[in-house]
Amino acid sequence: MKILLPSNVLHQTVSAENSANLKASAALHRSDSFLLHGRLFAAGASACRMATLSVPEHGSVCLDDGETRRDLPKSALSWTSRIGSTSRRATLPDGSVFETRDNDQVDRLVRRRGGAFVIPLSRLERLRPALLSLVVVATLAFFISLRWTLPWLGDTAAAFLPQAVEAHIGVNTLKALDRIALHPSELPAPTRQALLAVFDELKTHANAPESLSLAFRRGGSLVGANALALPGGHVIITDELVALAESPEALAGVLAHEIGHVDHRHGVRQLGRVMGLSAVVLLMTGDASSMANDVGVFGAGLLELSFSRNFEREADTRGVALMRQAGKDPESLAFFLERLEGLTEAGGIIPAWLSSHPSTPERVQRIRQQAAEQNADRRPR
Repeated sequence: MKILLPSNVLHQTVSAENSANLKASAALHRSDSFLLHGRLFAAGASACRMATLSVPEHGSVCLDDGETRRDLPKSALSWTSRIGSTSRRATLPDGSVFETRDNDQVDRLVRRRGGAFVIPLSRLERLRPALLSLVVVATLAFFISLRWTLPWLGDTAAAFLPQAVEAHIGVNTLKALDRIALHPSELPAPTRQALLAVFDELKTHANAPESLSLAFRRGGSLVGANALALPGGHVIITDELVALAESPEALAGVLAHEIGHVDHRHGVRQLGRVMGLSAVVLLMTGDASSMANDVGVFGAGLLELSFSRNFEREADTRGVALMRQAGKDPESLAFFLERLEGLTEAGGIIPAWLSSHPSTPERVQRIRQQAAEQNADRRPR
C-alpha cells in the first residue's frame, strides 16, 4: 500500500532527511560505504515514501523504503547532473525515482565509480558571470563592426574596384530588376525626350563615368513611383514617378539627386557593405552560400535596403550643386518634395522614392539652406 504524505508532513520529512544526510556525511569519513537518505517516487506517480539507499564498498546497492528492501546492481544508478543545491535523482530499472538532497555524497559516489566528468553543469553555473561577460563583449564587437568597420571596408573596396567591373555589376543588376520587378516603360516618346534633355544637361557637370545613362521603366506594384541609381552609372526613373510631376523639368532635382549617388559611387559602396556583412556571417557560420547569394540578388536588395542617411545627404548636396552648375533652380527639388508630401497627406499613400529617404521636412530645410549658401557664394564681393 502506498502512503501519501500531506504537505506539512512532507516538510518535516525533508527536514529529517537533511538531518540524516548530515550524519551520513560525517560517517563517510569513517567508512567507504555510502548511505543516502531521500524519497522514493513510484514510476509515473507523484506520491513518495521516505527511503534509504545504502551503497557498500563491495556488493550490490540496497534500497529500503520502509515496506520493501531490494538489492540493485551499482550500474543501475544513473544520477542527474548537479545544478546548485537542487535535489539529485537516480532513475531505477523499474522506472521509480530516488531523490536526495545530499549532493556531496552523490558526487563522491559518482567519482568513485569513475564518473569524474558527469557533473559539468555545476561548474558551468559558477562560470556564468564570465560567460555572460564574454557574450556581451562579443555582441558589442559585432555591432561596432556594423557601425564603423563594415562601412570602412565597403568604401575601401569600392575605391579599388575598377570602373569596368562596377559597370558589369550595374548591367547585371538592371537585368535582375527587369526580370523580377520592373516592366517596360509606357511613357510617350516626347516625354522621354524631354527627360533625356534634362538629364544630359545635368550629366555634363557630373563626375560620373561615361556609362552614366537614364533608363525608363514601369515600376508596377513592387517598385511604384521611384528612381534608382545602380552601380556603374545606370539611373532608372519609373513611369509612376513621372506621372506625379507637373513637367519633365520638375524632375530635374530628382535626376540630379540620383546622379549624386552615382558620383559618390553609393551603389557599389553599399554592395561592399553588404558583402562585408556576409563575410562576418561566413566567419561566424562557415556558410559561404549566403555571400554568393548576396552578389546574385543585389539588384533585388536595392528594393529592400535604402541607402544610409549619410548617403542620402551626400546625394542631396551633390544634386544641389549640379542643379546650380546646370543653371537650374536647386529649390525645384525642395518644391517637388513638398508636392510629394502633399500628395501623401491627401491620399495616404507614400511614393516609394519618398519612403526610402530621410524625413521630407529635414531634407527640404537642408536643400534650401545649401541653395542659399551657394547663392551667397556666387554674389560679387
